[in-house]
Amino acid sequence: MPAALTPRRRSAVLASIVLGLSAALLSGCALLEGPQPETPERTETAAPETPPEFFPEGSAEDNLPYFTEVLRTFSSGEEPVQGAPIVQAVADAGFDRTAMQVSFDQSKTSLPADNIFVSVRIGSDCLIGQVIAADRSFVAKNEPAVGPTGDICLIGQTAPIG
Repeated sequence: MPAALTPRRRSAVLASIVLGLSAALLSGCALLEGPQPETPERTETAAPETPPEFFPEGSAEDNLPYFTEVLRTFSSGEEPVQGAPIVQAVADAGFDRTAMQVSFDQSKTSLPADNIFVSVRIGSDCLIGQVIAADRSFVAKNEPAVGPTGDICLIGQTAPIG
């Protein structure tokens, strides 16, 4: 009759089995072949033929072309893709700084943000922009505000705007 395994010996045997199975499974992953996804090329947004206008009393929809141009101009520049420079560009363009929200420059693990979101609330709508740090591409949209009182453009905690 074989001797019973001690708890310490049982743990060592179990650890060896788990390591062996893990190694076998992971080595099998390297052998998998298949189509590799292709990253689509980002095309640069061309400047509009006629510069869009800012309508201080206009709606978010009225100002979307102008907001888009502000982000296009920022994205084609050299300023770092961080909240403060983006907010400054949008404010310098005439948008109300007190109606803005911006995402943080760093993740919760202190890594630089992959992208920055900026928004401007105009009435019950929001102009929302995203600038991607890696290639300086951007997106701009007009969306309805959210929240219990319909006054939030970016969901979650946002960075303070000075």
